[in-house]
Amino acid sequence: MEEGPGAMQDPKYTTPEQIEAMRQAIFRAKGRRGRRKKERSRLARVTGRVFFSIVIVLMLAALVSIQVAKSRGKTPDLLGYQLYMIESGSMEPTLPVGAVILSRKPKDASRLKENEIVTFRNESGLTITHRIIEVIVADDGTVSYRTKGDNPISSPDLELLTPDRVIAVLLWKMPFT
Repeated sequence: MEEGPGAMQDPKYTTPEQIEAMRQAIFRAKGRRGRRKKERSRLARVTGRVFFSIVIVLMLAALVSIQVAKSRGKTPDLLGYQLYMIESGSMEPTLPVGAVILSRKPKDASRLKENEIVTFRNESGLTITHRIIEVIVADDGTVSYRTKGDNPISSPDLELLTPDRVIAVLLWKMPFT
């Protein structure tokens, strides 16, 4: 055998025991990581199911609330907000027939301002959505409103609107209508 700088050295081999020890270490490392992933995915599934259940319960509560309100002849209300559909042309072009509006009960119906669009019951019991064109304050301090539809051919409503008949104030016209 040759000795010196150009001589071949005995190659080092990994023993079967060392290979098995490395396999076990890799398996243990993967197992820990796999358990963490399983725990995270289990947590995500449980959280998703809880969230989905809450949404379903809220939707069912809203549906029941709407049905109860309708059966009593009242306007369905969800957290103080109401949806109305415009059924006549009195508010065109601002609110065309078929438009859906989101409205909310006013905090103080006696403090509404000119140009606000309100939904109210007239003295006949019909639900109407018109614009306030004038705020009238009587000598005794009581407030009433003169309303009118936005349609140019509409004339001002004959009866004055009192704050007790105001149902809601327009917040937003649904864009898809």
